[in-house]
Amino acid sequence: MASKKTDQLDRQIDENLRRVYMNAASEPVPDRFAKLLEQLRQREADTNSPKGQS
Repeated sequence: MASKKTDQLDRQIDENLRRVYMNAASEPVPDRFAKLLEQLRQREADTNSPKGQS
């Protein structure tokens, strides 16, 4: 059985991790990552298109 102090510390850690995650998740995706994602989507579309298949 965990002590009251340990439970309180665990809750505080959980709250801080959630706060950090929410801050990071709300930040915009950097342009270079957005461009890379678009290139990957295009490459995947080209690979899955009838003319891209061998």
